[in-house]
Amino acid sequence: MREGVFMQTTAYEYVFAIAKHHSISKAARELCITQPALTKYLKRLEEDLGTQLFDRAVIPISLTPAGKKFVEKAALILEIERSLQYDLNQISTDVRGKVTVGMNTEFCSNTIPYVLPEFRFRYPEIEVQIREGHNRLLFDELESGKVDIVYSAYSMSAMEFTYDLIYSEPILLAMPADHPLASSMDLSNNSPLTPYYIKPELVRNCDFIVLIPEQGMGAIARDMFHKYNLNPNIVMETQKHETAMRLASAGMGMVFTPVRTPLRIPLVKPMAYFSIENPIFTRSRGVYYSKYVPLSEAARCFIHVFNEVYNHESSLKIPDCHLIIPPPINNL
Repeated sequence: MREGVFMQTTAYEYVFAIAKHHSISKAARELCITQPALTKYLKRLEEDLGTQLFDRAVIPISLTPAGKKFVEKAALILEIERSLQYDLNQISTDVRGKVTVGMNTEFCSNTIPYVLPEFRFRYPEIEVQIREGHNRLLFDELESGKVDIVYSAYSMSAMEFTYDLIYSEPILLAMPADHPLASSMDLSNNSPLTPYYIKPELVRNCDFIVLIPEQGMGAIARDMFHKYNLNPNIVMETQKHETAMRLASAGMGMVFTPVRTPLRIPLVKPMAYFSIENPIFTRSRGVYYSKYVPLSEAARCFIHVFNEVYNHESSLKIPDCHLIIPPPINNL
């Protein structure tokens, strides 16, 4: 390998963009350069390296084995650079910049009041903008660069981004306590923290309230319906999970819910809590950011403070759930 463009950070970003889009023309549009310029740059880079990074004989173009190794190691180099920059920022008392954070509305309302005051205390010169919306919108904005980071439940449809886990939370099936299925049981030991296990077929063809598919809990509910062939009667779709939970508690149907929701919101009537999986199904939530664009100093600072606050604020911690196996139900 001879010296040339290889050691420039631009080389990493250009290769990442081509690998992401499997297209030089699309990568050029994202990078705001002309296609001939990007093609020339890539050719020069491959000459400097002495090997081809992309196989142009296939459509769409794809990474060669050498290209895959380049992307793997370049990502590590950029991560080291980001880590170094963050450490230097920690030494400085005058970090400036701007970070745009994407979250769904309910997660935002439950966490930002704890995180933002601490962040502004530590980094008064960093401007924070919050973008609220459903997952699909937020991931689109992350891809387009309108937001720097997105806090969201884990999603297989967002594999093109880097994902750092924050926590995993049990997902329960809640229904009115006077529902025929619930009222047939002794609920004296039943609670969000001690849900009962029931077989999935017991809730087949039942009334359900769900979130729209773009919301995380809406996607989870539909996955459960499909996995266990529940054939639900969907009586209502909502955009907010708290609305769905309160409608269910008013007697309109069943709902899948994170364990913390019934612990923190007022319900219309008492509810009973179950799991149709053993062990209890959990969803993961974390922070997403681009694999190809290095995080800004401001974004790294925000993630660091968010994690610190989340790990130390007792009201944000995930409670333990203990699944109870009730006696068999013979009359249903």
